[in-house]
Amino acid sequence: MGCSASVEAGVPTWPSRSRCCAGADQPVNSASASTNKTVITPRNWTSLTENIQVLKRRMQQEDPKLFVDAQFPPRDISLGTKQEKYANKKIVWKRPHELSLHPVLIADGTSRHDMKQGDLNDCWFLSTLSLVAEKPQLISKIIQKDLNFSTNDYSGMFHCRFWQFGSWTDVFVDDLLPTLDGNLLFARSSDPNEFWVSLVEKAYAKLNKSYAALEFGFEADAYTDLTGGLAEWYTPSALRENDFYLMRAAFQCGAVIGCLSVDRQDGSGNKKTATGMVPNHSYVVTGAAEVPYIDVAVKLVRMRNPWGDTEWQGEWCDGGDEWKRVPESIKRELEVTSKDDGEFWMSFSDFRREYSNMIICNMSPDFDHDGISDKAAYQLLLRGRWEARANAGGWLECDSFHMNPQYQLVVHSDAHVERRYNGRHPVVIALLQVFRRGVTRPGEENDLYAIGFEIFQLSGSPSLASLQPFDNQFFQTMDPLMPENQETYAKYRETSGRFFLFPGRYLLVPSTHEPNQSRDYVLRLFSVGKIECGCVGNVVQPSSS
Repeated sequence: MGCSASVEAGVPTWPSRSRCCAGADQPVNSASASTNKTVITPRNWTSLTENIQVLKRRMQQEDPKLFVDAQFPPRDISLGTKQEKYANKKIVWKRPHELSLHPVLIADGTSRHDMKQGDLNDCWFLSTLSLVAEKPQLISKIIQKDLNFSTNDYSGMFHCRFWQFGSWTDVFVDDLLPTLDGNLLFARSSDPNEFWVSLVEKAYAKLNKSYAALEFGFEADAYTDLTGGLAEWYTPSALRENDFYLMRAAFQCGAVIGCLSVDRQDGSGNKKTATGMVPNHSYVVTGAAEVPYIDVAVKLVRMRNPWGDTEWQGEWCDGGDEWKRVPESIKRELEVTSKDDGEFWMSFSDFRREYSNMIICNMSPDFDHDGISDKAAYQLLLRGRWEARANAGGWLECDSFHMNPQYQLVVHSDAHVERRYNGRHPVVIALLQVFRRGVTRPGEENDLYAIGFEIFQLSGSPSLASLQPFDNQFFQTMDPLMPENQETYAKYRETSGRFFLFPGRYLLVPSTHEPNQSRDYVLRLFSVGKIECGCVGNVVQPSSS
């Protein structure tokens, strides 16, 4: 069906877990009087990917007034199910110049300290955004700086980009933000004059159809949407003492590391434990260091709470007695403060005990487990669809497994790669189901499916061959190869597996766990050496909806 794929070196990259459910209940920035400006909605507003210059020209031709987004209107409907919470309250949508005398999109660059969570349980998104904010090369892909509040070109329209299932998607929203009693309702910047945090959150809410759709999610999904990179999962309690160095190397080389705290809710209704930890809440790693303490070097990890306050109160907390034995020069180097800004240090041993899940996110996988992202010289992307009663055969134990899409994977011989990896090639395979929060497609469930894939070794030389789809007898007699780290049929948007493969031919079969579940999918393959992939059979083209 013409689905073979091979990407040569140098081609740019497309690039049991719990959802975070801890929200913030805290005051927000004060606001000024409500708007009485005339606003307009452009006609023929149909595509998120239209060029912004075309949109601006269209608006200026129709009406010179400020833009209002008809697709994501400044009304309660855009709050989604959150509107029920505010049913008896007056939500007023205001533009930045109505909330600040000197509004700016970005003040003095973006920083992890800009982020303050509002009355929305989207810490999973904001914690990841806070780390992406530290990386100019990443944040510049997301925020398109078309919005200037102080020029004649000001249109009231904000332009943002997110990576969605293989390509970057442009999202345009107006800059009207929900307020309650004069305060911003949801995420905002720590600087009351800065609005990029609120507007990126609004654009992401539009992408997912409502603000409420952003509640309770996975940091891995946020990282993929913000960068197009790959997120791999780890369990902190299973980390060894020396894994601290892997984590430190990953962070120093630009990886984004997010963590979910252990769910220690005791039924008392308290939003934090005695040590200051918020149960089942997303945090991010913002540093790692070894600190001389008495006669030993103590491994420390710096964490940040996206609330912008509420910190760890155990050993090595801000103002803790342990810091009294650390030289002032080292404390300055580590930026140790006593501010309640949501950022704190803790020991690596406490880190392993207090967090249940950790994701390390890179633009390319760490093939050799040294904590450093390696260049994946060859990257493939394949799109397809499982269609009920056609090619959605369920997992390997189903008699209909052979009906699933089948791909031929070829790993080419490369002496340099094989010397480095003991005769084999590291290959990371990621399967992504096309599911957007708050969006239900016809014939699909409004939830994630449990997805996974199997890979089988085939005979023959390492080259693409003309093959017929393999039948049920083949799969009953062949054992799949086991990856290092794949979680079998996980109910996540993306699941990945790491393999070390000898040169040769392989059969790759993606599937849902249950048969007859319809959904589009994206397969991503990363390799140091040359790989190719082609269709064997049962491949259905993705839907256009």
